[in-house]
Amino acid sequence: MDEMIDISVQKNKRATMIKAVSRRINTALSDAVPPFNDKRDILRLRKYVRDQGTIKLTYEILRDARPSKTEQNRSPYRERGMSMQVSLNS
Repeated sequence: MDEMIDISVQKNKRATMIKAVSRRINTALSDAVPPFNDKRDILRLRKYVRDQGTIKLTYEILRDARPSKTEQNRSPYRERGMSMQVSLNS
């Protein structure tokens, strides 16, 4: 199962809240076992809840979820020997 990071921050100035959340995310990612890999792992905001005076965020670490550069650059049209047709009547 993927790992979750729960963060609760008091409502305040936006810059202050962003700094607090950023610090907590960096701490959680540095403590993660196995270490967070920027090239292969993804950090996704899973849940956002606004309570009175606080904001609760839940982030999910998706391991090995990012496609490689070759997979990102691959075109399904080129692989099948087709060309993409664009209709002007859409």
